[in-house]
Amino acid sequence: MTRIRPPRLAALGALALAALLAMPAMAFAATNPQIAQTGGMSATLPILGGGVAVTVALDPAGSISGVTVGNPALAKGDASSDFVKFATSDGKTRVTVRAMGSRLSISARATTLAELVGSGTWRANVFGNGVSSASYTVGSDASGNPTVTLGTPAPLASGVTWTASKPAARSDGKDGGRAMATAGGTFSYQGFTKRLTISVRVDKADKDDPGRASLSITLSGRDVQRLTGSLAGLAGAGTRTWSGFLCDGKTKVTVAYHVAADGTIAFDSATGGTATHKSDKGGGLRVRFDGTNVGFSARLHKNADGTYTLRAAGFSGHCARGGWGDGHH
Repeated sequence: MTRIRPPRLAALGALALAALLAMPAMAFAATNPQIAQTGGMSATLPILGGGVAVTVALDPAGSISGVTVGNPALAKGDASSDFVKFATSDGKTRVTVRAMGSRLSISARATTLAELVGSGTWRANVFGNGVSSASYTVGSDASGNPTVTLGTPAPLASGVTWTASKPAARSDGKDGGRAMATAGGTFSYQGFTKRLTISVRVDKADKDDPGRASLSITLSGRDVQRLTGSLAGLAGAGTRTWSGFLCDGKTKVTVAYHVAADGTIAFDSATGGTATHKSDKGGGLRVRFDGTNVGFSARLHKNADGTYTLRAAGFSGHCARGGWGDGHH
């Protein structure tokens, strides 16, 4: 077991966010690096007459650094590094933005499905290499249950692929009082995957309960990379680097490693904090930054066809709630 004590890194400068809602001074590493990489996302919501634009910006550590909502009827309420809430004066229509762990979401809540029916858009720089956008439509079927469709995101940056999922719908609860519909798909790039999901849920009115309806747009992605190839090819790629942030939201940490010719994972170096590393029985590597739950692991698996799969996973983010900093959960 070896400890590496690198030079202390300077704190990152504050991200300027003109025309965005000011956020609390205290910030944390709220999401993992894969969500932080997007820099945020935007959507238009079919509420309050339609076309309410919501934009959320993330700082380099994945904390919410600003939010804009394009309707003055929605007033800002509670806010922190990982969520911001807005609501109308009567509280019947609400918008919430959340950035936690492996998820970034924009959601709207109303009393009935009719208040959510309509078309909207979604837009994000999914892998930090080019912005994609898509349209979606929320509807109602003959039984009054929600439907949702999602268009194909475009354009896709070079090397990025999109695989659509089959839309799903179900009705359950007492007397079918609860109904849900979802549409979505998966983006893939260089061994990473991120999922876009549009979901609508309706709890119908019952006696004194006026009911409620909600729309959620979620981009999720675990900080896990899977690369498959020959052992020689994976080893020949040389040094690879994982990076993330400690829970202070300022200290960037990195782990450099490589696949050795014998199929083991070798530790090269770490920066940003005192790191303890060890190898497991299968030749994998585990690294943890001392006094934190932030770390990294990598392992090589031999497949039946003779190829190998490298699985590299980071553990960071989800710090604002005092969690494990385990951003891929």
